[in-house]
Parts: sequence; C-alpha cells; structure tokens
Amino acid sequence: MVIEKIGAATAGSLSLNPTSAATEAAQQPASVEFGKFFQDFVGKVNDLQGQADKSIQDLATGQSKGLHEVMLAVEKANISFQMLTQVRNKAVDAYQEIMRMQV
Repeated sequence: MVIEKIGAATAGSLSLNPTSAATEAAQQPASVEFGKFFQDFVGKVNDLQGQADKSIQDLATGQSKGLHEVMLAVEKANISFQMLTQVRNKAVDAYQEIMRMQV
C-alpha cells in the first residue's frame, strides 16, 4: 500500500476560508443554535400531539371513519415524544458530565 504525501494541489482543495454560512454560524454561540433547534423540535412535537388529539376527537364524534389514520397519528406523536425525551435526557447527562469535570 502506497501512501502519498499531501501536495499543494490537495492542500488547495481544502480551503481555510469560511463561507458566509459558516461565518454566520460562527457569530452565533452554539447554545443559541441548540436552543433554537430544541425550541423548534418541541414545537413540532406539540403540533403532532395536537393533531393526534384532534384525530381522536374526530373519531369519537364520528367525523372520521379511519381508525388506521388515527392510530398512525397517535403513534407518530408517541414516537416523536419519546425522541424528544431521549434528546432531553442526553442533554441533561452531557450537562451533568460537564459539571463533574474538574477545572
């Protein structure tokens, strides 16, 4: 197996100049990005829960005749809530691990 050295042509393809998207991301702290991501994620999970509740209510009042559609909406909401819970648990575990670090 031959390992070639990194030449000028290869190094030129790896640009060290940030793009505009990377510059914008660098200007915002990571906590703001994670906070916005988590806020959007909670909003989406809440919307799915609302859709599931509405589909259950429609089935109970006779406006919807598709039990399979109701079950799909409920399971989609359930899975998204479980994922949200696991993301929260991992974030709390990471925070606790950081707090245990000695400076």
